[in-house]
Amino acid sequence: MRYWKQILALAMLTALFLTSGCAEQNKREEGFLWGQADATEVDVNTKVPGRLIELYVKEGSLVHKGDILAKIDAREQDALNAAAKAKVAEVTAANLQAKANLSQAERDIARYSELYKRGAVSKEIYENYSKQKDVYEAMYKQSEAALSAAVAASEQSDINLGETDIIAPFDGIVTTKYAEPGAMISTGMPIVAVQNPKDNWVNFKVKETELDKYNLHDTVKLIGRNGDLQLDGTIVDISSKPNFATYRATSERADAQDIITFNIKVQTNSLKVKPGMRFRIEQG
Repeated sequence: MRYWKQILALAMLTALFLTSGCAEQNKREEGFLWGQADATEVDVNTKVPGRLIELYVKEGSLVHKGDILAKIDAREQDALNAAAKAKVAEVTAANLQAKANLSQAERDIARYSELYKRGAVSKEIYENYSKQKDVYEAMYKQSEAALSAAVAASEQSDINLGETDIIAPFDGIVTTKYAEPGAMISTGMPIVAVQNPKDNWVNFKVKETELDKYNLHDTVKLIGRNGDLQLDGTIVDISSKPNFATYRATSERADAQDIITFNIKVQTNSLKVKPGMRFRIEQG
């Protein structure tokens, strides 16, 4: 029994310590405008389906723009590309034949037009050649459209073949790995997430009653939670739309209203800033 009393007493002391610590932390944070850091991060996905055969990075890997991060099995795209080029060759031949037919029909109608004017051929013969020329002209236009579509499909196939290499969009750090080699990847499925450590900022929710203290392009000093991390940032955006979160008015008057907030974005671009970190603006 004595043993359990000691454990209970220790638990109560620990709870008291944590409570007092939180109270002290809240006290330190009172009166300051605190914000949370964020950074540019994108999911790098594939535009073509296939099997993931290589993954050259892992979480925490440093990458440079243009680096190959992963590779999709290109055999299916190779086959589709070959078929697209064969289609271009087929449609090109048909287009040349249609053009030759149209040229012959134009020569025929020119000749029979002169003969008809001289009364050497009947109107019926002339109209037959005229109709034949119209048919060949329509067939040529169709072949031109088919050729244009085939060339566009072939060019897209070339692009798709290149998309089997998954490329880093910018210099950064791999933060998340979504797939493993051997997995079947569908179109648009993310492979990894890459974060740009040089493009970061801190978002602050500012009360409407204090918004006039901040101006676009102002330089402000930011201080981290431990107080040692200090850096300058530039206000690059002040939201024109309010946030849904509000501060409850403390006035006891009957006409008291909630105070809405607006987001202020302070660009830092510091390697010391990590998403999720909290900073306060030093009051002048």
